[in-house]
Amino acid sequence: MKARIVVEWQRLLEERLLALESSQSAARSGTRVDGEHRPSNRGERAAVTSQGYLAHGLGERAMALRENLDNLEEMGTGPRNEVVVGALLTVSFAEADPSHIALLPGGDATEIQIDGRRIQVLSASSPIARQLRYAEEGDALEIERGGRFIEVEILSIE
Repeated sequence: MKARIVVEWQRLLEERLLALESSQSAARSGTRVDGEHRPSNRGERAAVTSQGYLAHGLGERAMALRENLDNLEEMGTGPRNEVVVGALLTVSFAEADPSHIALLPGGDATEIQIDGRRIQVLSASSPIARQLRYAEEGDALEIERGGRFIEVEILSIE
């Protein structure tokens, strides 16, 4: 199951990377200043500058996605016995129905569906993951969520 989650997450990150690279290319083309493409007034110069900043920002985001993809590949899908990167958790927040959380590089709270299970993908630096760090199966902890403290039970870790 975890391997399929990792493959699906990798596919989503690769799609995002392609979209960013396409947007970056389009933004970069808006910075072209040569021959007949010279800005003639302050507004046009500002637009060229804005496109340059946009292209730079998109490039930074694409670089972060590439790094997340590399980290995802290095992480492996082996079993975990505590809450760390690569763990697939089943938790119960305040005695609610169990939730499934995958701690993966680049996690941003996106939900993916595998075999009818909704799995929320979080990064290891997310507030919930930081509060659960190194907890083990069967542990019950009190964490802050939404400005209040709730009990969380770690039902399983894969």
